[in-house]
Amino acid sequence: MITANNLTKTYGDRELITNVSFKIGNGRKIGLVGKNGCGKTTLFKILNGTEELSDGNLEIRNEIFGYLPQEFNFPKELAGEYLEKRLDSKWDFYKIDALASKLKFKDFDPYQQIHTMSEGQKMKLKLIESLLEDPTTLFIDEPTNHLDIEGIMWFEEYIKHLDITVMMISHDRSFLNHTVDEIWEIDKQQIFRFVGDYDNYKEEKLKLIDKWDQEYILFLKKKAQLETLLENVRKIKGGKKRGKAVEAAKKRIKREVEGNKKEKYTTKKVKNIEFDTKVPESKLMIRFGNISKSYGKREVFNNLNFELRGKEKIWLYGPNGAGKSTIVKIIMGIEQPSSGNLKLGENIRVGYFSQVQTNLTSENILLEEFIEKTGIYFGEAFGYLNKFLFDKKSVQKRVWQLSPGEKARFAFAIFACKDYDLLVLDEPDNHLDIETKEVIEKSLNEFKGTLLLISHDRYFVEMIGVDKVLNLSDGEIKEVV
Repeated sequence: MITANNLTKTYGDRELITNVSFKIGNGRKIGLVGKNGCGKTTLFKILNGTEELSDGNLEIRNEIFGYLPQEFNFPKELAGEYLEKRLDSKWDFYKIDALASKLKFKDFDPYQQIHTMSEGQKMKLKLIESLLEDPTTLFIDEPTNHLDIEGIMWFEEYIKHLDITVMMISHDRSFLNHTVDEIWEIDKQQIFRFVGDYDNYKEEKLKLIDKWDQEYILFLKKKAQLETLLENVRKIKGGKKRGKAVEAAKKRIKREVEGNKKEKYTTKKVKNIEFDTKVPESKLMIRFGNISKSYGKREVFNNLNFELRGKEKIWLYGPNGAGKSTIVKIIMGIEQPSSGNLKLGENIRVGYFSQVQTNLTSENILLEEFIEKTGIYFGEAFGYLNKFLFDKKSVQKRVWQLSPGEKARFAFAIFACKDYDLLVLDEPDNHLDIETKEVIEKSLNEFKGTLLLISHDRYFVEMIGVDKVLNLSDGEIKEVV
């Protein structure tokens, strides 16, 4: 059992969490949600002892923690060599094989260099490392970022049947719906607990916001009534009688207004994104004609054929390594096919959002980088960035200092400042918090152009409203009916 009493965490003059109390244990499956920067990962670090508290008390009884971070940093060595160092004896290597089998890590090779592994393989390697400790509580930070759909569905089943306590940070709403018993949200420096899955949390949170709004309205009415009372008693004739009445009214204001202050619930959201396009439905946007791609002797796919026409919204999915991002790079001219013909529509404006924002590493401050990348006039640049929740302080950050969530939001700000006829989006929802995802979903749902989307977030795909699904697997592409 983990018992927290009045936990407070402060960075400088900013409080992330204030006087929060809770208990964790008994094999519960908890989803931890909240905006990027609200303190979710910090709370994880406090609980597993890698971050100091500012105030409060944390009592941990008979717990062994496992931690699966959002980003992995492995040394340059063999997978088996790395894991063997976590064993009491090299004769215990059978434990690693047993865990690899339990995790359905079929292609686990102890002699493989870790840096050559896929992100999904690295995640399973980290999970084996955590499970070797026989943890009683497992903390997992954004697990679905590294998995394809098949991997996510496997992980859902694995978590459901794991007989220890699990707390997960996740922005994947479908994954949360399939795995957790309750949702904890960090909001207004507090933790709010909702029993049930993500959809139930969403419904209950809206009811809670309505309740807060009603309490705020009643507070304003009471405040107005007491202020009117104070004005009236000040008109009483007779100094002694007036003085007593004024003093009584002030005490009542202090007790019922200042001592019971309510504030209107507000939340900052990324503003809606609008793209202006007038592409006719029949217009050819992309045609793959018998396109093949190989890297040396490794064939990624062979003789792929498909078309995109105006106003189509297509979801391209498949296992990691199948070549989805390679298809996108061929379309964008970043890579050339080994054979076959690619045809792009004439006079179309193409917008490309890459899965990995490798170009966001400069020493520039955000404002300078944004102007450089977009050509937007200095006087308009801050207003545009502010729509994506970058305030006067954060636009002075260096680009390389951005968190993964901030990088994704900043990249989308650059991407969204132009109008496109064809959007090519490779995992655009990675690292975005749920509120930002919802804004982008709405914008893409209303988009009147053509969309080619790669995503492992089933909820995100459903809300966009794709009208065609293509599955890339085993070197072939098939339409899913």
